[in-house]
Amino acid sequence: MKNEMVRYMEVATSDFSFKKGVRLEAYQTEVIAGHFDIDRTRASRILNDLTKEHILIKINTRPVCFFHRETLEKQYGQIKKSIYESLDAFEKEISSDKSEEIFKRLIGYEKSLKEPIEQVKTAVLYPDNGLPLLFLGPTGVGKTFLARILYDYSRAKKVIEDHAPFYVFNCAQYANNPELLSSYLFGHAKGAFTGALKDQIGLIEQAHNGILFLDEVHRLNKEGQEKLFTFMDQGIFTRLGETSVVRKSKVRLVFATTESLSVFLDTFIRRIPITVNVPSLDERGQDEKNQFIHHFFMEESKLLGFPIEVTNKTLDILNKYHYTGNIGECKNMIKYACGFAYSKKSSTTDKIHVTLKDLPKDIYKKSPQLFNHYAAREGSILFSPDSKPFNYVHEMKISLIEQTFQNCLNYYQKFANQIWNESVLIDKCTDEITAMMDKLIFERPNESKNLMMEFTLSTVQDIFRYLEVNYNVKYDGNSVYTLSSYLFFKSIPFQLTKQEQHISELMLQFIKEYYKTEHSIVTKLMFIIEKRLDINLYMEDIILMTLFFCKAKIKNFNNRVKAMIVAHGYATASSIANVCNRLLGINVFDSIDMPVDATVRDITKKMLQYMEEQDTTSGLVVLVDMGSLSLIHEHIKDAIDGPLLFIDQVSTPVALEIGNHLIQGKSVEEIISPIKEFVQPNINLYYPTKGREYAIITSCFTGIGTATQIQELLSESIEDLLEIKVVAHDYDRLRKYGKAEAPLRIYDVLAIVGTANPEIEGINFISLQDIISGEGEDDVFRIFGKIADAETIRQVNDRIIMNFSLSRVIDSLTILDTEKIIRKVEVGIIQLEKLMGQKLPNDKKIALFVHVSCMIERLIRKAPITEYPNMSEFESNHTDEILLIKNAFSVLEENYSVKMTLAEIGYIFNIIQSNLLERKKLI
Repeated sequence: MKNEMVRYMEVATSDFSFKKGVRLEAYQTEVIAGHFDIDRTRASRILNDLTKEHILIKINTRPVCFFHRETLEKQYGQIKKSIYESLDAFEKEISSDKSEEIFKRLIGYEKSLKEPIEQVKTAVLYPDNGLPLLFLGPTGVGKTFLARILYDYSRAKKVIEDHAPFYVFNCAQYANNPELLSSYLFGHAKGAFTGALKDQIGLIEQAHNGILFLDEVHRLNKEGQEKLFTFMDQGIFTRLGETSVVRKSKVRLVFATTESLSVFLDTFIRRIPITVNVPSLDERGQDEKNQFIHHFFMEESKLLGFPIEVTNKTLDILNKYHYTGNIGECKNMIKYACGFAYSKKSSTTDKIHVTLKDLPKDIYKKSPQLFNHYAAREGSILFSPDSKPFNYVHEMKISLIEQTFQNCLNYYQKFANQIWNESVLIDKCTDEITAMMDKLIFERPNESKNLMMEFTLSTVQDIFRYLEVNYNVKYDGNSVYTLSSYLFFKSIPFQLTKQEQHISELMLQFIKEYYKTEHSIVTKLMFIIEKRLDINLYMEDIILMTLFFCKAKIKNFNNRVKAMIVAHGYATASSIANVCNRLLGINVFDSIDMPVDATVRDITKKMLQYMEEQDTTSGLVVLVDMGSLSLIHEHIKDAIDGPLLFIDQVSTPVALEIGNHLIQGKSVEEIISPIKEFVQPNINLYYPTKGREYAIITSCFTGIGTATQIQELLSESIEDLLEIKVVAHDYDRLRKYGKAEAPLRIYDVLAIVGTANPEIEGINFISLQDIISGEGEDDVFRIFGKIADAETIRQVNDRIIMNFSLSRVIDSLTILDTEKIIRKVEVGIIQLEKLMGQKLPNDKKIALFVHVSCMIERLIRKAPITEYPNMSEFESNHTDEILLIKNAFSVLEENYSVKMTLAEIGYIFNIIQSNLLERKKLI
């Protein structure tokens, strides 16, 4: 009855529309029950069960209506919910922008294809006909399919009309006949060559206001490339055989090639600002490879009209086989196997059986080793047109976790090889882990139907409550669900090679050193989890869980100063700490109880262990009572990472006073004065004396993104020549907190490089515009002089000159056509000088080139700066200046179809403020 009802709803829903006057009776319980001649209660129960299974959509109108989900999704795109309060609410949702759903058709859209998709969006949404784009990748990776996705996305975003043309042309077909190839692209005039009996329109004209996709574009000869880059530059072309007629067409161009960029003319490649590297099937990882194989079997099941049962041994071979033709070859191999099995199917069986014998014989010839050394797995998986292979989910999730870990190891190797900095490493790893956790949660069993999952969830919740009470770890529900899902699926160690084991150990050591707080939380979790759930956690679990907490909203990870009470006696220190923590309402103090006869060595060992586990870069306050404890600061001060405040003669009132200051976020230095007024203990303040790593900080008032790009250029200039860390940091924080910011406490900072001086006393500043103009050479020699010889500094300076040319900097900071944007900004600067009646100095011009170029990209991406200090005051006091700046750069607003925000104008004002004030005086 349930299956019959699904078929009925599918047919009925195909006739549905949102037009006024449409009758809804066919979708209501009463009518459906009558159709099947069953009572209303039974029909209602079946319909609601189908809704819970996400097969139907329920609309709580009066009376209630039901619709077939898949039928509606074919017409309106993905539907998020199964129950809606009204038909209006349902219509409002499905009629909203569904453009993002288009990319969800792609396997790996959040993983291996995440960056290519962002590049596609950039090309499509760029104003005034988008940007030309080139797909790079070997045969069979899906370049043509991505081009079709780009076309669908362009229509969904309304940058082209729904009926806009989309043409696909393979240049390889006519590579041996350049004349014919040029004719197909640009058209020809009658008599242009033998056989040209009439005028012929080319694809460039046919694709007007649409998209033209040129595959195998490397097969274009030199003349063909020249004609294309002229068209990209000016939008004009001539047909073959025409000399006097110049034609125009507005076409979005998409190219694809299997070759390297070196085969193209430089002039051609320069006019394609976005190149998209499409990964091979092997590069996309085992999890995505599994998804493709499962998807193709389900597609074949739909096409052939029968469920397909595939043995696990067959799937093992398909998973391990190297497909030189990538996704295309994989699809064809599965199509062959299903077709071969279908041809042998008995008329009495209701499904197709695929075994090793059905695979193409080439697979045996090319990879015989797969059949000799694979682990046999019994059983099979059933693929059908309307179901997913749920019995394989658990194993797929183990594979997902392992693949995620492998990716993190690869990321760490890039960091270890200095290809990436620490920030990029952590961002990449945490994004990878977040995606993995999302998938684990999506496939998490229903807690009410799985006792083990229910037990795991309950246990993890208890553990977090314990950590909240004892260690002030504030958590949210997502953390509980995420961790419980991970623990449910992961229970055995990965089989790592010796090299992978070594890299894992190095990565764990790095995490212990730089992410002490997160690692400390995981260590506490690990001990309790292993006891409560009777499972073992391994090195990969510690790494993944620690990285997860780097991103998760666990509110323990702040930079608050740590505090420790150390006292003699059975429970003296812990009693004072407990009382203070309860009265303060938050865990501020840790404690160590020491026997009366404890030696300095015993106490020092415990303190050093505590400092190893905790992040004390913000500072550590140690309160002690008497005797040998008063001497331990001499033994630990050489090991500290931040300020150490040592207070003798501890008591509960003193601890409470200190605790009050610490929970307000005060620094070690800020609490010394009030503590001295409150009591008169012996107070000693120490700073780290061990050698600190040299560093340069990069910063930009427009945001951390620009600072990171400057960091990468600078790192490239000094790598392998100097042992200096380059750290990108937030400008506003540097200006507000100065030397209290973490990089200035952790490193020996040689200088800050950026677009604006945060004015930190005692710290050298080199402006980006001075580096670009060459005026910063003396600063480079002066700053690096304390750590390197003159010849090394000369090499560094030469590299900086090469890497920090104006065009190179703007090219690194934006995706815009560098030559074009520089020309446009120059026009704006000239207009600005005319309106001000004075010439700008070179340093300010360079600052404007960099800032305005970045501003245009932000405005194009619809991500402008919106905050500016005292904005309302700025708007009321500088009306004339705001208008002047806006008029000067109006040419950019017109050319790029954008509009400057008040905050963006404010930062331009900051650059030329002194010149504007000078103008005001003259007026």
